[in-house]
Amino acid sequence: MFHLGIVGHRYLSEGKTVEFVSQECRAILMRTLADHNDVVALSAIAEGADTLFAEAALALDIPLEIVRPFSDYASDFTTAAAKRRYEKLRAFARREAKLDHEERSGLAYQAAMKWIVIHSDLLVVAWNGKPPRGYGGTGEAVKQAVDLKRPWVHLDVNNLSVKFHPGQAGGS
Repeated sequence: MFHLGIVGHRYLSEGKTVEFVSQECRAILMRTLADHNDVVALSAIAEGADTLFAEAALALDIPLEIVRPFSDYASDFTTAAAKRRYEKLRAFARREAKLDHEERSGLAYQAAMKWIVIHSDLLVVAWNGKPPRGYGGTGEAVKQAVDLKRPWVHLDVNNLSVKFHPGQAGGS
């Protein structure tokens, strides 16, 4: 089984960026399906990149496994549309890892991001390239992927480009 995970920015600046992340997630998922018989998508299904990736996986009939950072994660989704998307993705997920955090915090997000990095054979990162600003940010996920020698694909949300980072052998 090949696990393809996503970490990325919650707030994507404009329609072009959303379209880029959505299209690239779909393309990466399709290439992964072509290379591996049994693919599972991993996501925290936060708004933004996580949701776009999860929706692309489900559209391609790729099983989705999710991680819930804290008990009342649904409260993180502030609009009715965002809550509906979250509940729909949660309902379609075949498995949900529930982390021990009771309340929203940087540490809860950090734990969810770390769960995704550790469980992914390949990590997709929708990132602006900037260093982390606190716990659980996308930049921190990149640092962890590099430290763990995990391969990752950078979807650069600033210049709308894609770059593969191979990690090192034995990193999976």
